[in-house]
Amino acid sequence: MMALAYAHAFMLEGMVDDLEIFIPFSFVSLGMLIKYGDQAFDEDCFSKRSAFMLAAPSGIWMGSMIALDYDSATIFIGLLLALLLAAKYDNVAFKVGFAAALIITAISIVFEVGGFDPLGVVLVGAAAYVDERTNDLEASGRIGILLQQRPFLKAAVLIMCLFGIFSSFMYFFAFMGFDFGYSLVESICMERKEGLPEAI
Repeated sequence: MMALAYAHAFMLEGMVDDLEIFIPFSFVSLGMLIKYGDQAFDEDCFSKRSAFMLAAPSGIWMGSMIALDYDSATIFIGLLLALLLAAKYDNVAFKVGFAAALIITAISIVFEVGGFDPLGVVLVGAAAYVDERTNDLEASGRIGILLQQRPFLKAAVLIMCLFGIFSSFMYFFAFMGFDFGYSLVESICMERKEGLPEAI
């Protein structure tokens, strides 16, 4: 997903800005860090101490992306609000990370640094909230597998790219990278719990 984001930006848009080069990497990394904390506390799969120590840097990283990049801000603010409404900040690491991101976001708004698309935040937040709720359902078969992939948010980001709410399709690939990083850590956790050879 990172490679696709870079290829799209370079070939179609001539991306040269250092921040834009950093965006896909940030999405993948934040997806991994968020799921690491989730699995550490919910599944007891990784070190809770490590998850707690990574929480503030992860929140600062996300907050910095919100302050520095308009489209990243739209995605991440929507995600943060959806998780808050869905009551997903259920462990100390998540609360610390959320607080760090929220503080930086508030500072950026007060000092008018960066910005975000209000409609985009609502759309991302609504799709993420629906994904969180449907993911908690105990559906079976193909529907259950589909709901576990959080399809509503992926579709929302793609549609927002198509209608120009996001400035580039790079953000769709970057978000898919976020989801890939999230799923990768979940897969590693499942392997550990099943006693299979660890991938990492």
